[in-house]
This record gives sequence, C-alpha cells and structure tokens, in this order.
Amino acid sequence: MIVIGWKKIPDYAIDCINGLTIKENILVITDKKIPKKKIKKFSAKNIDLNKNYNWSDISSDKPSHFFFTGWDSKAFISLAKSKKTKNICMIDNIKKNTFRQYLGKVYFRLFFKRIFDAVFVPGVQSRDFLKYLGFEKKIYKGFYSCNEKIFKNTTRIVNRKYDFIYVGQFIHRKNILGLISAFKQIRDKLKKKVKLRMIGQNRFLSISEKNITTLSFQNSKKIAKYLNNSKCLVLPSYEEHWGVVIHEAISCGCAIILSNKVGSRNEFLKKNGFCFDINSHNDLFIKMRNFTKLKKIQLTRMSINSIKLSKKRSIKFWNSQFLKIINYLS
Repeated sequence: MIVIGWKKIPDYAIDCINGLTIKENILVITDKKIPKKKIKKFSAKNIDLNKNYNWSDISSDKPSHFFFTGWDSKAFISLAKSKKTKNICMIDNIKKNTFRQYLGKVYFRLFFKRIFDAVFVPGVQSRDFLKYLGFEKKIYKGFYSCNEKIFKNTTRIVNRKYDFIYVGQFIHRKNILGLISAFKQIRDKLKKKVKLRMIGQNRFLSISEKNITTLSFQNSKKIAKYLNNSKCLVLPSYEEHWGVVIHEAISCGCAIILSNKVGSRNEFLKKNGFCFDINSHNDLFIKMRNFTKLKKIQLTRMSINSIKLSKKRSIKFWNSQFLKIINYLS
C-alpha cells in the first residue's frame, strides 16, 4: 500500500492521484473531506494534522511508501519519523534569501534530512532550494500538474474577448493593487479598448473600475471557459512558489505575464509571454502595454508555444515521476 498525505488537498492533486497507473492500493490522508464522487482509484481518511500518529492508527496494512506535503504538519512528520516506510517529502518552497530560511536550513539538517528518502518538487527553483538546505540526492521534478481534460485550448487566441485575466486570491501577496494600477494606466493611455477579468475572492476588497470584470472563485470547468476567452494570464505576485493556474492557463493557449518571483517561470515562460521585475514601479505596465501591441501572428505563436510547454508537465508526466520514485526506492 502507498500512502499520500496532502494538507488541504486541492482538486488538481486529486486529479493527479486519479491518473496514477499503479497496481498497489492508495490511501490518501488529509485534513480536508474529499467528496466520494471525486474518489476513483484510492481510499481517503481524514486526520488531525496537529496530532501525533503511529501507522497502526492509520491502517492495518503496512505501507511501503509515504508521500507527504511539507514538514509543518505534526501528523505527517510523526509518521515519517517511524522510518517504517520510504518517506518522500513533496515540497514547493523556493529560495528567498531570508533569515527565516537560514534558520530553516539549520533546523532541516538537524531534524529532517535523515528521515527523507527522496524529495518530490515542482521544478528547478524548488530543487535548488532543497540543495541549499543540504539535500542534494534523490530530488525529482514534476510534483504538480493540471487536468488537461478540462484545461485545453478551445478558442483561437486572436478571437478572445478579454485581453488579460487574473485568477487567484485578492490579497497583498498577489500584488492585486499593482495589477489594477498597471491596467488603469493602459486603459487610460491607449486609444484601443482593453479588458481585464479578475477571478478570486476577498471580502475586504471591492473593485469597481471601468473595463475590469470581477467574479468569485469558480469551478474548474468555468475557469477553463474564462481562460479560453482571455488572451493573457497575469500573475504579478510578490511571492509565488509555483502557481498551478499558470499551467492551467497555458494549457488553454493563453500567453502569460509573470513577476520574477513566480517559481514556475523557468518551466512555463519561454517565448510565450513576458517576465517583469517586481521591484520596478513601471515594469508591469510596460510588459502589459507591450502585449497589447503584439500582432495577430505573434499572439498565435505565443499561444502555440504555451500549449507545447503545458504538455511537458501533464498528469502522464506526473504519473511517470511518481512511479520512478517508487521503483527507485523499492
């Protein structure tokens, strides 16, 4: 049996697990209730992540491998410390050069390094962070993916109504006000009409601006529909470890504009958009303005490049990396 521990397990993680081609039984342990209609190839059990556990508390069967997210959950760490399974930590952190991370580096080497048999990360920035912590062997990329059966290109980019789209929380870390400010400059300075759709939720922020449409969070199928009616996803975050929404957007053929603090830009930003410096006051405006000046043939090429990049991180690839870890540690 293989156990997967995932804190507040998101829908895209469930899609990945459902896509596994594996003979062993899979048990998912999480603090979030998973609707039975979403469970296809695995069993699920809810646990208290702030409580210590023994494997006998979880299952009568002895697991061979334990995949789990992060090291901030008492429940997952207590199970991993038993060393009765092969432990694979799944982590998306990236290096930020903070004092806290320096302390974390010391703490990791003292308490966690020895209990991990392998680490599963999204991409190169997380890999480099693990090396910074002192874990250099058995690091596998491909931790995240999106459901390509839902997120797929259905509309030519040149026929889409919205120039820009944002999907995420309306919070400071996401640099929402910076995005709105840059868009307002473009809207007021350009002669042609531009539109921005923002999908998210925060009861403390109300947005009422000309040519900006706001919606609350939607289900995956509706998000895919809105992405297919938008030319460019903008993710202007001050801090973003990965950003699965980027994979969803490029799977739908969107171009992208990302801040230089987005962890997945190494994998997903290659001739299909722009990167801007979060510390430059006008750089986001400049890159958004440059995007509005692109010709149809340039937009089409960006869209094609996005779709090609998206396929490199498919659920099939996630599955192959997952199986590679199991085979290597068997």
